This record gives sequence, C-alpha cells and structure tokens, in this order.
Amino acid sequence: MQSQDQGEIMQQENVVSLMGDESIARVVSVAPATYKVKFGQRSGQRKRPLDLLDLFGSGQITINGDQVLLNGPCGRFSMGKKAQLSVPLSDIFNVEWSGLTVRFRFDGDRENLSHQVEFTAANRDDVATLRQQLPVRQTAAFARQHAELQEYRSRLMTLSPRAPVTPVLVAINVLVFVAMCVGGVGFFAPNGNDVVHWGSNFGPLTMGGQWWRLFTSLFVHFGIIHIACNMLVLLASGSLIERLFGSSRFLLLYLFAGLCGSMASLLWNPAVNSAGASGAIFGIYGGLIAFVMNSRNGVPVAVMVGQRNSALFFAFYNLVFGFAHSGIDNAAHIGGLVGGFAMGLVLARPLRKESRIGFGMPQFATGLVVAAIVLGAMSWPLGHPSAKALAEQQFQTALLDFPAQERRVVEEANAVGKKAQSGAMSGADYAGVLQRDVVPGWDHIYALVSAPKLEPGDSQYALQQTLNRYADGRRRTYRLIAQAVLQNDAALMEQAKATKADADAAMLELNKMK
Repeated sequence: MQSQDQGEIMQQENVVSLMGDESIARVVSVAPATYKVKFGQRSGQRKRPLDLLDLFGSGQITINGDQVLLNGPCGRFSMGKKAQLSVPLSDIFNVEWSGLTVRFRFDGDRENLSHQVEFTAANRDDVATLRQQLPVRQTAAFARQHAELQEYRSRLMTLSPRAPVTPVLVAINVLVFVAMCVGGVGFFAPNGNDVVHWGSNFGPLTMGGQWWRLFTSLFVHFGIIHIACNMLVLLASGSLIERLFGSSRFLLLYLFAGLCGSMASLLWNPAVNSAGASGAIFGIYGGLIAFVMNSRNGVPVAVMVGQRNSALFFAFYNLVFGFAHSGIDNAAHIGGLVGGFAMGLVLARPLRKESRIGFGMPQFATGLVVAAIVLGAMSWPLGHPSAKALAEQQFQTALLDFPAQERRVVEEANAVGKKAQSGAMSGADYAGVLQRDVVPGWDHIYALVSAPKLEPGDSQYALQQTLNRYADGRRRTYRLIAQAVLQNDAALMEQAKATKADADAAMLELNKMK
C-alpha cells in the first residue's frame, strides 16, 4: 500500500518499516473479540458524530483476524438507523489512549484521505486488551507530537505533583451552600433577600460600606443548579490550571479574578444582587488563555491550540448564553475573564524547574502589587457614586427592608383589629393604638421608600411611585379609621374605605411588577 504522505510500507519479519513521514511500528496478532463502546468525538464542551460514519452513541467494535468491524447508531438523530464499516487493521494508524477514551485514524477510500474514530470503552480491562490488538503504526508527525505531549505531562506532574487549592475551594463552596440550606435558604431557588444575609454582592450594602461582600459573594450561590454547574467546571479545569501556575499563584489568580468580577458587576449595575464563583472561574480560564498563548512557557503547540480553543469556547458559549437569558450577571463574567487574563500574563512562568525558581517571589510580589493597583482603581468609582447611583442604592436598601417593616406593622394592625372586633378592646383604646403604633409604623415605611430621589427616567421610578402610593394609602387609612372611631363619624369611615381601596389597588400593581 502506498500514499503520498505516508510513504511506502515494507514488511519484514513482523516489523513494518514506514518510509517518509512515518515511524517504525510492529504488527501484533489479534484474537477475535467484541467490545461495547460509545462512539463520538469531543468538540469543545460537547460530543459530535464521526466525520465519515456519522456514528454516535452506544455500539460495538469487533476485532476479527485482520479486520475491525464498527457498528453503531448513525448520527445523533438516527431514529434507529445503523451504520457498519469494516476496516483492515493494516489501514489503522495513530492510535491514542486517554483513560477509557480511544481514538485512531484509518486510511480512506481516496488517495491522501484518512478518517478518525473515537469511542469510550466500557472498562479498563477492555482498554488493556485493545492496546494489545490495535496496531502501533504512527506517522512521524504524530509520534513527535505524542512524545511532546508525554514530556509536557511529565514536566507538569514533576513541577506540580499536587493541586490542593482546587478541591479546597470546591469544599468551601459546598460547605457554605449546605450551611445556607440548613439555615433555611431555599435549595432550588432561594429568595434573594435570604442570600443577601449570607453575604451576596448586594450593591447598596456593598457600596454602603460592607466591602467584604465583594469577597464573600464568591462562595455564595443561588440554589443547587447554580453551585453544581460552577463546581463541576471548577473541578474539571481547576487542577490543570493550578498545576500550570502553581498553587499559590492559582489562588491569587482565582481571588483576583473573582474580585474583579464582583466590582465589574457593581460598576455595570449598582443595584445588583450578585453571587457565585463564576466570575473567578471565568478568570482562571482567562489565565489559561494567557499562559498557553505564550510559546515561551513550554506548552506544546498541539496542547496550546486545544486548551486555548477550549477556553475560548467556554467563554464565548457562556457569555452568549448569559446575554440571551435574564438573571445572569455577565458583567461579573467579563470582569473575571479580563482580570484573570491580565493576572495570568503577570504570573505565568515557563514549565522548567530553573524558570520556576528564577520567577519566584519577585514575580509573585509583582502580581500582588498589580492586584492592589487594579482593585484600588476599580473601587474608586464605587466609593464615589453619582447622585443618581446613590439614590438607586438607597432605594434598593429600602426595598430590602420593606418586607420586614411591612410585615411587622400589618401583624400589629391585624392583632389590634381582632381585639376590637371581639369586644376585648374599647373603640377609644383601639383608636389610641392605631394612632400610637400603627400609623407611625406606616409613616416610617412611607419615609423609607419615598426618601430616595429617583428621576422619572430611572428603571425603578415607577416601582417607587407605586410603593409610595401604597404606603401613603395605608397610613392615611388607619389615621382616618382612628378619627372616625373617636368622633363616631360615618363620613370619615367611608373616606377611610375609599382610601383603603386605592391602597389595595396599588398593592395589586406591585404584585404585577415583581
């Protein structure tokens, strides 16, 4: 058999010599065997069918003599259609192994054309047997690339044999989430106010002096789906990126990117209530891009291209998804990604022992200085908001306090009303409690929501006006009731009923605005 790029194969005494762009490989005998596999190639974060056979999903590979028989569903939406192809063992080359995943190429039916097969074996025993049965024929380019990859992995594991920070970060996030659930925060979709009490990045409170929320929000999540997605991504990629940078640098990269994301979120929307590790996770992907894009860091080209493309795909896909769906804080994602990329440029160092020593504490100290300068610059506008931004923050703080204040006054009014209706309290005493406790309570709520001076163009202006109408209606209602009872005035009582009806209508409008 002969092809332009592979040269001529000459078989002599069970040894195949590949001329041209191929290495030396041996022929191994194969015993008939069938293996259950799952076909499909990785493409970014997903799997896709094969280029030639369109195989995707559960199937079989049978090795019988000098033939490999591939059987499986034809395509992702095959509706039961099957595909089958027999490939001579002599046509197979460039076999790769990664855990349970096996891939190889085989010569196509036209000159200079080859196709790739990728599948996941059922268990390690099958992989071990397949290693003995599949050919070891390799092209010279593949052999060089494979040797570079093995040497890269060896260097990485020698320089950073452990990656302890990643599992610790995951454990902290999980423990905080468990504590939140035990504390009464919802498991699937917690109330935003409840998450604020656990340290989310709530703009009015953060910019009101609780700056620690920029940090604590990195470990707080909005429900099980939110934390599960973030922790799965962190586990999948964190250990590799930690080994590339080293544990202490990885931690600095993670925290710096997370803080950049938190600040970017407030700069974009000062009234935001944000939480989660996604800004920091975007940041470590930004650091990964910065690391692999520099050829001096010692990452093989094939690895560099694969990791760069994977990181770019992750960032692009999740940013597009975030822009397409409400409730996703893309400002934090972008801030984390940019911050992580910048810090990655500062902290990255070649994968060589001597470089790791030479780029030690001075480079790490530079990273700390850069972090301090960048975070300080970002914090300046947050600590000096405009009058418009300050009013929005004050109104958001009022909204946070409003439910508890309203509940207290409503419960007090209902309790005294029941006593008056049952005869346990005289009319005069009932009116006195309304004037002494209930009306001042509603006066306080009205002052709370009306004090921020929002402008008609503000996004929260209509909500504030409706809240003002509701709170004002309630306080005037109870004031009129107290006067009507003391003066035994039916006209005042009718006026109180009309005022209450208007306040009830405002409450219905508020419910529609949620």
